[in-house]
Amino acid sequence: MAQTKGPFDWIDFKNVDMVRWAEDYFLEKKIILPYPVASASGANKSLDKVSFEIGLGEYKEHYGNELLLVRNMKDAWRSVIQRKENKKNGKVSITYPISTKHHSQLRELAVKVKLPLNQALENLIDKNFQNLIEQKEIAKSIEKEKRDAAKAAKQALKTPPIDSYLMLQKSIAEKNQQIDTLSNNFNDLHVYCSELLDLIERTSTLFSKDEQKNYRQLTEKLNKLNANKVDDTKVKDQQ
Repeated sequence: MAQTKGPFDWIDFKNVDMVRWAEDYFLEKKIILPYPVASASGANKSLDKVSFEIGLGEYKEHYGNELLLVRNMKDAWRSVIQRKENKKNGKVSITYPISTKHHSQLRELAVKVKLPLNQALENLIDKNFQNLIEQKEIAKSIEKEKRDAAKAAKQALKTPPIDSYLMLQKSIAEKNQQIDTLSNNFNDLHVYCSELLDLIERTSTLFSKDEQKNYRQLTEKLNKLNANKVDDTKVKDQQ
């Protein structure tokens, strides 16, 4: 004849943590389990199967439906074991309600990538979290560039860049050199013109009246130009 299993055969009474947890479970239901007593010494012994069966009978008297209690108790213990395993493996169990649509999409995605639902979800989280980190880094870099640019612009308003100043000085020096060269060329040209006029003057008796008139007009223009040149030289010397 097959032996009937008792409601607490699933408890390992050699496992102290498991027995203590089961006792606390009954305490939450306001049921105190009786400890067996040693007949010789009168000291309390560890809880055993009989202790839990007595507690279950007391629960039935107060609340009824003792089978539901045992079933819920088994499920709760399995959850404890699962949490311990998850913690050992660096995992946690989560329960969040999601829409039927998203659950269906997650299942379809898991099938396509050939992964369990939890790993497919972890992959989605990893990718989106990495994108979030990269976006934050980009935003920080842009903000830093803006701050640096604003700081550089503010500094530029206070002190002109030394390179621009040196380039300006170099440009001024080159312009002055060009002006001096042009002035020297003009002086040489004026000397040549004067010599040419002197030569023409010595031969002016051979000119016709119109040629002599043109010669005088040309001489006046050159003298006037020479006078302007002298004035410009005085101004430059005064500066």
